[in-house]
Amino acid sequence: MRRRGRIIALDNGRATVCFELQDACEKCDARAMCQAAGSKRTVSATNSENGQIGDEVFVEQAPGKALFSAFLLFGLPILLALIGLSIGARWGETTSVICGISGFAVGLLIAKIINNLLARKYLFLPRITEIVKKEGA
Repeated sequence: MRRRGRIIALDNGRATVCFELQDACEKCDARAMCQAAGSKRTVSATNSENGQIGDEVFVEQAPGKALFSAFLLFGLPILLALIGLSIGARWGETTSVICGISGFAVGLLIAKIINNLLARKYLFLPRITEIVKKEGA
């Protein structure tokens, strides 16, 4: 996905990029679920093009990384919950529920640990790929 935005802050090789709502978002029934309240959205992105505050830039997120992130956050805990339910079912319904909840919690814990490891390396951040217009130019 490629979006155009403006850099509003810089911090240690990362840039905070602000996006305006697109025209298509105004007519979309699901905009409340994917957009934060208000008409702007910000993301942290790797500042690979050395953009400065006020520059208009293109930001891209690799589809594979977004899919892996979604699996890590949603799929892994649900998968481990189902495994816990299956294992616990051998000893009764209460044990099954306890093992399912435990599996879900372990999945969230694993996702948090992996997220913290990858966040330090900026591997899953979107990346600034092009500076469209320099501030003041």
